[in-house]
Amino acid sequence: MPIPNAIRFRRTFLPVALAAGLTLGGTARADECADLAKLAIDHVEITTAAWLRDGVFHEDTAIGRAGRIYRDLPAFCRVRGIARPVKGSEIEFEVWLPAAGWTRRLHMIGNGAYTSNISYAQMVERLRTGDVAVATNTGHKGSELTFAIGKPESIADFAHRAVHESVVAAKAVTKAFYSAAPSWSYFSGCSTGGYQGLMEAQRYPDDFDGIIAGAPGNNRVNLTLAFLWNFKANHRPGDDLNPILPQSKLPLITAAATRTCDAADGVGDGVINDPRECRFDPAVLLCKAGDQADCLTGEQVEVVRKLYAGPVDVRTGRNIYPGYTVGSEGIVGGADASYPGWSGYWANHKKPDEPLRLDFFRYWVYDQPDWNWKSFNWGSDIDAVDARIGALFNATNPDLGRFRARGGRMIMFMGWEDPVGAPAEAINYYNDVEAVSGAATQSFLRLYMVAGMAHCAGGPGATHFSSATRDSAPPVKDARHDMAVALQEWVERGKAPEALVATRFDDPKTRRKIVFQRPVCVYPAVPRYVGGPQDAATSFACVTPAPAKR
Repeated sequence: MPIPNAIRFRRTFLPVALAAGLTLGGTARADECADLAKLAIDHVEITTAAWLRDGVFHEDTAIGRAGRIYRDLPAFCRVRGIARPVKGSEIEFEVWLPAAGWTRRLHMIGNGAYTSNISYAQMVERLRTGDVAVATNTGHKGSELTFAIGKPESIADFAHRAVHESVVAAKAVTKAFYSAAPSWSYFSGCSTGGYQGLMEAQRYPDDFDGIIAGAPGNNRVNLTLAFLWNFKANHRPGDDLNPILPQSKLPLITAAATRTCDAADGVGDGVINDPRECRFDPAVLLCKAGDQADCLTGEQVEVVRKLYAGPVDVRTGRNIYPGYTVGSEGIVGGADASYPGWSGYWANHKKPDEPLRLDFFRYWVYDQPDWNWKSFNWGSDIDAVDARIGALFNATNPDLGRFRARGGRMIMFMGWEDPVGAPAEAINYYNDVEAVSGAATQSFLRLYMVAGMAHCAGGPGATHFSSATRDSAPPVKDARHDMAVALQEWVERGKAPEALVATRFDDPKTRRKIVFQRPVCVYPAVPRYVGGPQDAATSFACVTPAPAKR
């Protein structure tokens, strides 16, 4: 929806004029930063307000990180605080306010997994852009789920309250520093950050004008149940230490699947364009004589099939969470390369004889440190877990009417080869929203499914398309190549995003040489080769396939 001229004029010129009044020689005065330590905000304590003008930021002075040094930064005011909305809540947050050249935007950065770590790389990126940068520790310190022991409020803080309380405080800090509120507020994140974005749109629709929610894993309870089920599917009764399908064979499966389905889009580039169209049977790898390194035993073939199918309710045979996609088995990227693909999340690496995230059930669901996961009933206990924590922890409400009504815009994205959260679940949520909002859905929500992308980043595909999410910086920061800019254009100018151009570099860290580019289409469209140089995005068109069965 285009912004009326009168509103655009007010948003464009008034904050700039006010902000300019608080600058001296292009740099905000240090004492104005220091004064923020005295700022009174309801149930919030400002702990520090430090003026950083030497262009260097050391992570070893920050929450949960050590070692990395950022240089050549613009001068900024670094504010740290704690929000205590209820007894037992300790939500730490940071606000970075650029001294000059403020864009009038506030941009909050999401988190990852269950860690309290702040993504300072993304804070730096937003600061250099001229945005006010915001982040939170989600209300705890560390990365283990044991943080909830004796602290029930910390679960609600992690689930939804920390982002909300932090951005409310950040807006107050911003207004005090610039004598003007932000004209636009954005949130971006992937994995837990994507989950946080959906929580915000569902629970606190007034917090952000625009949201980027990548790989959200928003059906969080059933995703965690899937980790439990995957472990069970890959182990024989009585042997929790030795998986039936070993990690060493995962790349073998991915290579065979890619050979089978790579060329379905018209180009052989090592990328499965749409795994839903891939008719790969792992039985093609069946060993002819005994267990060998380059083949699968019959038992291993059955495990692969189970993991493709996903966990089911034994009472009905209904999937409670989608299975893994073909091509994700041994994918490298977006996580620890020493645990490729499925092996990254099918067991606890610190305790390989137990499933991942058992502490979620021990301390968050049952509050029983000695809870025996082997006693879990894959029927009635599914309902019991959902009844205990589903309403608090899931971000699955498809009614985004309030977010839409206030003019909010959201972009979701998901890698087709994500080995953590199921790509089909992102599509399921989009379809659920569409069932509620109908034809109006794409006026406020767009989904991008990214071929060849692992969890949030990496993989064999073109996965660089957003300066607002980690390890995905594009070669050009414009609305065609950068999802963050595309979202700004949608929010601030009413120009809805269409296909984006994603890039694959020879080295994702240096980003010096482009190997190929591909369009990332607005769901439900997928890219198809139509002729021309195979490394060019312009050689592909976005085509809507026949509706897939859910």
